[in-house]
Amino acid sequence: MTQRTYAAGWMAAARIQAHFTRRLSALAPQEGGAAPAPDAACVEAMLEAAFWASLRREEGKLPRISLAYVAPDALRWPVKFERPLPLAAQPLARLAPAVERPGIHLGVWRESGHLGVWGATHELPAFSFVLEVVGPGLMVVKLSRADESGKFVNAAVLQGDEIKLIDEDAARLLDCPDLLNSLLGLATRRASAEDINVLIQLAVSMRAHGHGGSLLVVPSKTETWRESVVQPIMYARAAAGAHSKGPPPAVDKRARTGSR
Repeated sequence: MTQRTYAAGWMAAARIQAHFTRRLSALAPQEGGAAPAPDAACVEAMLEAAFWASLRREEGKLPRISLAYVAPDALRWPVKFERPLPLAAQPLARLAPAVERPGIHLGVWRESGHLGVWGATHELPAFSFVLEVVGPGLMVVKLSRADESGKFVNAAVLQGDEIKLIDEDAARLLDCPDLLNSLLGLATRRASAEDINVLIQLAVSMRAHGHGGSLLVVPSKTETWRESVVQPIMYARAAAGAHSKGPPPAVDKRARTGSR
């Protein structure tokens, strides 16, 4: 990271990373293995980018995004960009309308020494580090659970320059603030890989999120279609199955999204 502009982020990063690691060590032995945890520098970079993205507007709406620290190789069917996007406010805000639906996470990982957004995923390994933008300046740090419930364990809340490290038992206290109780109840459902035709899902989702957009489905064994598309394609998706474990869905083609 070249410049620190979100003071609460760099001051809280080490505390959040240590708290997350403690929560991880307490839960993982009980429920199974754990995904790699980010270091303090990675937490700081994710907080910095997410905070400033939360204050921007895209298509007149404030962004709601979920960042997950996870490698694409750890997933079965990741939606991977041809080129990773910078972990910065502007790219995150531009992507927000496409990934604001519940259960979609933007994947963050370090490649060649640099953090970047490699794509998106519905599934996460057990106990992955997740940073969700809930509102302007309001972010929640979570751990994904080891079961298939699609729920998360909340570890910390940042609201502007206020940082709260969450104890799951705090909700049982009589003087627990209503805001904290509501944040402790945040949960996201994951979509099943066995669901219906992925193209139907995409069409329904595009209509429901109300932002418009276009999906271009092209042949998988030729590049000639690129001649009719304005370059560069900002959010091109890598070929399905190129970085996945096991076979991709039968209907999944080489789907790409062009720049607007």
